[in-house]
Amino acid sequence: MKKFVYSMMLSSAVVVGASAHEVWLELDSKKNEAQLFFGHFDIKEKESGEKFAKIKEGVAYPKDLLKDVKRNDNNVTYTFSKATDVVVVREDAPRKSRAEGITTKRISYSKAGITSKDAITKFDIVPVDASKNIFKIVFDNKPLAKTKVTAISPTGWTKTFSSDEKGEFTVETPWKGGYLLQTSFEDETKGEEDGVAFDKTVHALSLNITITQGLPWEVKK
Repeated sequence: MKKFVYSMMLSSAVVVGASAHEVWLELDSKKNEAQLFFGHFDIKEKESGEKFAKIKEGVAYPKDLLKDVKRNDNNVTYTFSKATDVVVVREDAPRKSRAEGITTKRISYSKAGITSKDAITKFDIVPVDASKNIFKIVFDNKPLAKTKVTAISPTGWTKTFSSDEKGEFTVETPWKGGYLLQTSFEDETKGEEDGVAFDKTVHALSLNITITQGLPWEVKK
């Protein structure tokens, strides 16, 4: 049965490119401390030193529960006053594309924790029924329909899902371990930041979830 499930997943998934890097958040066992990492999520290869230095600390939410932020060699650690879901938001200055002539502002959201059904930030993935891996994508507390979500599994394979008219989607998680859900949304509202006008804002979010039941998988480095 395990071989059958594994074969079915391989037939509908694609491998993550060796050069792909992700930024993700991990919660500790007490759920009151989160660490931001940069590297290869599927094999938990975490960059350090100069490579990690370019990753901003950003702003951690919920703000009212944040106690401390500490930058380390291969992570940024955020400590909170109690257990909570966490989102770290990092914003980049608007940049103009020479090819398209369009100026874009980019905002990245890294999230861990699926206990609350309420959105923490403007762009978010919240649980509808976490026990069944049913989630909802929201922007300004409104569901986003027909939005693609890519899941990176513990095996290093990926699969793409799409939200329905209610902004909901279900993730298949056959293996034990961490899954990184990634999605994005383009807001065509024009704006200005520090005197620089931009044409649109690209919101990109990653949600790290941990599955405790499923097929065993050992990462081989």
